[in-house]
Amino acid sequence: MKKIITLLLLSSLLLFSKTLVTVNGHKITDALLSKNFKELDETKKQMLIEQLIKEEVLYGNFLKSSLVNSQEFKKVFNQQKALVEKQYGKKLNKEQLRSIKGAIAVALYQQKEFQKAKVTNQEIKDFYNNNPKAISYPNSIEIADIIVPDKKTADSILKSLRQAKDLDKAFIEKAHEFKQNGYLGWFAREAVPTNLFDKAYKYKKRRLLNAPVKTKHGYNVVYLLNKKHAGKLTYKEAKPRIEQLLKQKKVIEKLREKMEKLYGEADIVY
Repeated sequence: MKKIITLLLLSSLLLFSKTLVTVNGHKITDALLSKNFKELDETKKQMLIEQLIKEEVLYGNFLKSSLVNSQEFKKVFNQQKALVEKQYGKKLNKEQLRSIKGAIAVALYQQKEFQKAKVTNQEIKDFYNNNPKAISYPNSIEIADIIVPDKKTADSILKSLRQAKDLDKAFIEKAHEFKQNGYLGWFAREAVPTNLFDKAYKYKKRRLLNAPVKTKHGYNVVYLLNKKHAGKLTYKEAKPRIEQLLKQKKVIEKLREKMEKLYGEADIVY
């Protein structure tokens, strides 16, 4: 869905849209494409048109289904339409509205298929045993962070937090004073500034770092909430994630097979 909306936001509303290809009687025009389309080489142009054809065979099929009559579909469509038109600054044409409807229908189909998908314990065990990288994790830290532009302010924040009786509560309140969330979450070393990770990782859990850490974002007041040494998830820990992943794969494969069947049966005229 995001891919289509991005194309819509970047597209230019041409007064005279050029038909690129007709799929099952529906004309796909360049109103869905960005201005850069004309600058692409012929291979990339054809790849993009082929992508639009594959999307259209799905859209055409799903837009005839009962999915589009549901209250959920209508609610999401109205939200997306309003969002795109607000950002775009103009009313969308029929083809662009069709693309939004089609993308929403596909997304709802995937949601429903995910709910119906079944994964056996044996499939989960096989994945766990055969994909060691997928169930391994690096050294990581869980942090709360307040970022300010100068060291003096950071030192002042740190001083006040050291005096707090309830550090968790005090940290969030202080973060809110600076219009920040405070809690950041879990990070591996490559996901945060290296000097911040290396310093925080040396601390014991639930400790404030003894000095602000300067990064390109400013001066960071860091609260180390938790940390993990690199390791491997147990089967029990990994099972829910693997089950979700395998369900997603089954849904994607089913959608791909449906698209290929519809594509093979489609009347495509260039």
